[in-house]
Amino acid sequence: MKEGFHSSQTDSGGIVGFRPAGRSAAGLTLRRFNPCAALRPYVQCFWQARAQASSEAARVELLHPDGAAGLLFNFGGMLERDGERVGGACWVDGPKRRTARLAVGETLDLLGVRFLPGMAFPFVSEALSALAGGELTPGDALRRLELETLHERLWQAPSLAGRLALLEEYLLGRLRDAEPVPPGLVSSLGWLQRHQGQVSIAALVEELPFGQRRLERLFQRHVGFSPKRYARLLRVAHSRELIKLGGSATSLTDTAFTAGYFDQSHFIHDFKAVTGLTPGGYRDHVRRRYG
Repeated sequence: MKEGFHSSQTDSGGIVGFRPAGRSAAGLTLRRFNPCAALRPYVQCFWQARAQASSEAARVELLHPDGAAGLLFNFGGMLERDGERVGGACWVDGPKRRTARLAVGETLDLLGVRFLPGMAFPFVSEALSALAGGELTPGDALRRLELETLHERLWQAPSLAGRLALLEEYLLGRLRDAEPVPPGLVSSLGWLQRHQGQVSIAALVEELPFGQRRLERLFQRHVGFSPKRYARLLRVAHSRELIKLGGSATSLTDTAFTAGYFDQSHFIHDFKAVTGLTPGGYRDHVRRRYG
């Protein structure tokens, strides 16, 4: 592997949250690679996801939202996401509002870039609010990005290391011509992440040298949705981690309280709105997947 791309693999499971993973229960092998120093303020990782050789029917991998966007390149068969087949070879994967479901068939072969939340704008030059939701934006819809040309170059690269080098070269070129990310956005994202979304947006605004209206505009442009929605994603993500850590013995009432919910019905509503599962349903999923 090319020096500078560091791969780490564990058995902690799946594309979910883009953790380093080996083989998952969904029949998926995921490899994650760190970017160079110049890209680390913007890029979570490069990643490759491939199906394991199997004669079994396609299974499903959960893709939980974290407020981030990415680039996606397909070298296998047609994708099936959320029950629909997705044509094309490359896409911008905008920030999701809820969990997506990826079918893992025998021909799955993907390469991707995962940006940090709020850090995709310098590379896509498009307001993230226009890309947010659940659907993939085809590469040819944003022709200035020349993603189809990049996909062809990646296809012709003789090795994974060569593909990663091409991705890094492309992103560094985009970054040279990009406007800087506003410091106020960076500090706001960090503040919400440190508090795991468990504070009011009014409390965040009190910490800033500008008002809520500008904060909302920054989030729509760079994150894709409001600070309040982003905070909810953080709280639900924290809830999922608590459920996974606690296993089958998890008290969902305690989980709700630890995640900042003081009303069980509000906790269930938010959790299901984001993941499509109740907290109890997700706990059952964790038990089936991880044992």
